[in-house]
Amino acid sequence: MSKEINYTICPVANASYIAANTNFLKDELDKIGYTPIKLQTLEKEHWKEHFTYENDRLFREGGNTPPTWAKSNGAEPVLIGINLIPGEQAILVRADSDIEKVSDLKGRKIGIPDRVNATIDHQKTSTIEGFENALKSAGLKNDDVEWVYLVDETPDYPSQTPNWTFKTGLDFTALDEGKVDAVFIKLSASERVLDSGKYRRILNIVTDQNDVDPVNNEYPNVFTVSRKLAEEEPEVVVAYVKAVVKAARWAADHKEEAEELLAEQTHGSVEQYRRAYPADFYKHLEPNFSEDGLKALQTRAQFLYDHGFTKSVVDVSKWADKSFLERALSELAQEA
Repeated sequence: MSKEINYTICPVANASYIAANTNFLKDELDKIGYTPIKLQTLEKEHWKEHFTYENDRLFREGGNTPPTWAKSNGAEPVLIGINLIPGEQAILVRADSDIEKVSDLKGRKIGIPDRVNATIDHQKTSTIEGFENALKSAGLKNDDVEWVYLVDETPDYPSQTPNWTFKTGLDFTALDEGKVDAVFIKLSASERVLDSGKYRRILNIVTDQNDVDPVNNEYPNVFTVSRKLAEEEPEVVVAYVKAVVKAARWAADHKEEAEELLAEQTHGSVEQYRRAYPADFYKHLEPNFSEDGLKALQTRAQFLYDHGFTKSVVDVSKWADKSFLERALSELAQEA
């Protein structure tokens, strides 16, 4: 009888989505008698496990805020891979605004969505860090602008639909009404909003400046698994990692097919995806433990602690478990 594992994937570019939406994941797990079940096909009470890791059989690839937060709260997800793909991070103003560049924000109001009922408000963390990086790139300090926190009392999961793409909500309403002068948005969602013609981008933190490292929730992207599963059934972790690596290597040879899949994943058109991500994204989807990736995740962990989102500073060097990736790569080399 096949054993089941659960998986959940953020709406950001990564190879797990490709593996799960082709045959790579199913085929690799079939070999050892396992069946992958998407978390969001279970009853709604389980959806919050995407954030809390209260699931002993869960794989997750995506934004780094929830696993770092969960790690600091004792949930013990195992870090089995990192990836650096710099998707768009944009500061937007209204199309009719007199603001032309970030330095023009001095003395102006910036909008910060604040989901007060969120288990962990990854959107708030992203917006704060995005604005801090943008201001830094223009030589401004945090107190050079007015931070307007836009309280959203929407109930937390599982009452909402399992779609964790970057929302355009109270912050854009406030921008439309002139209550704030600028907002932060990222990835394909940024391009969708720009296509409306109502807004202008005054900065893409990733491409328009080189002095600030664009660390944020999706940079780096992290690959994790529940500790109990890793300790008691390591063979399924290795098989899962092999499937993701195979998917990444397939993408490196199938750019257009990969673009279509990841545009679907990030809730945008292929053209919007192309504008939001680097042209060579398809060559860099394979999980790894590069020094740059480890450094970026440590920077992010420090940010989350400094801003009160986590209870402790997670030590990434101790968190990273390279053994599963190393074993997966070794087995793939032998199979080749």
